[in-house]
Amino acid sequence: MKSLVLLAGCGLGDGSCIEETVLTYLALEKHHCSYQIAAADMQAGSINHISEQPQENRNVLVESARIGRGIITDLHSIRAQDFDSLIIPGGMGLMKHYRDNRTVRELVMYFWEHHKPIATMCAGIDFLRQLLGRDLLCREYETLMPDSYCCTPEKNLFYTPAFRMTRSLCDVQKGIDRMIADLARYDKG
Repeated sequence: MKSLVLLAGCGLGDGSCIEETVLTYLALEKHHCSYQIAAADMQAGSINHISEQPQENRNVLVESARIGRGIITDLHSIRAQDFDSLIIPGGMGLMKHYRDNRTVRELVMYFWEHHKPIATMCAGIDFLRQLLGRDLLCREYETLMPDSYCCTPEKNLFYTPAFRMTRSLCDVQKGIDRMIADLARYDKG
C-alpha cells in the first residue's frame, strides 16, 4: 500500500498536529506501508501556540516540512492515482488553510469517488464532513474511545478521535496504530 499523507502546516492551532503526524508515520512503517508526504505551497496565517494570538504569515509547505522530515512534495505536483489511500492527521490548519482550497478539495474528492480509503483523526473528521457530508460516521463517533477507531462498512473512510477524546499520547498511539493496521489489511484484500 502506498499512502499520501496530507499535512497543513506544523502545530495543532494553525497546521497539522505534530504528535498525530509522527504517530501516523510510525504506524505506516510498522505495518509496512510506503507513504509520501505533501502539503500546499501557499501563504497562510500562523498563531503563537502559547498566547493563541495571530502571528506572521508562513508558507504551509515549508512549515509542513518541519514534520515531514524535509521529505515533502508540493501538493500541486501530486497525482492522486499514484496512491492507494489518503491519510489526514488532525489539526486546525485543515480548516484554516484548506477549507476553500480547490486542489485539496479535488484530491479528497478523487479518493472518495474512486472508493480509495481515506483515514483521518481528530479535527480531520470535521474537515471531511465539510467536503463529503455532515453525517459521516456520526453514529459511530458517539461511543468511540480514544484508543480505537471506526470505519464505514465499505472501508472507504476510517477515523480515530486521537487528542479530541484524551490527552494520553499512549491512547492516541493505540488508536492510530489500530486504524492504520486495518487500512493496511484492507489494501491486501
